[in-house]
Amino acid sequence: MTVTVNIADFRRQLAEVEKRTRLRVTRNAVRAAASVFRRFAQDRAPVLKTPAKNRVPGALKRNIAIRRGSSREIGVVSVGVGVRVGKSTKGRGVPFYWRWLEGGWIPRGRGKGIKGGDRSKALQRRRLIAGGARRRQFPFLAPAFTAGQGGAVQAFNDRMEREFAPAMRDIK
Repeated sequence: MTVTVNIADFRRQLAEVEKRTRLRVTRNAVRAAASVFRRFAQDRAPVLKTPAKNRVPGALKRNIAIRRGSSREIGVVSVGVGVRVGKSTKGRGVPFYWRWLEGGWIPRGRGKGIKGGDRSKALQRRRLIAGGARRRQFPFLAPAFTAGQGGAVQAFNDRMEREFAPAMRDIK
């Protein structure tokens, strides 16, 4: 979700505040909006019912995190909400399987995997999906973003007002 502010009065007020304060306030407001999305995603994330090899119940919920984004544009603040995998998940379990839950997969029997190279497997997968193959999918991130948009905008506005008011008082 991209929020663009084009209100002239708001831009004028932002320009009056010093750059460090402006960045801090907007960063905190964007992070508050992202925390709403994170909460919605954690509520919708499926929990493993029985432990399996290399899988821990609740690992997916615990590893949904907010990451600060990087942008080369001056004055652009971005954050991302996603699943943390890799070395940063020590002690929490590694939810390597989140991509299959979110994007879906075609169930195959034991020993009936798609054979061939990457391009060949991708082609066969596309043909199976187009042919009506049953596709299993448990999306939790995309529905969280659609459900949490109103709350995220509200959280952004609330945080912006709360942190922006003291900065404006210092100017006057």
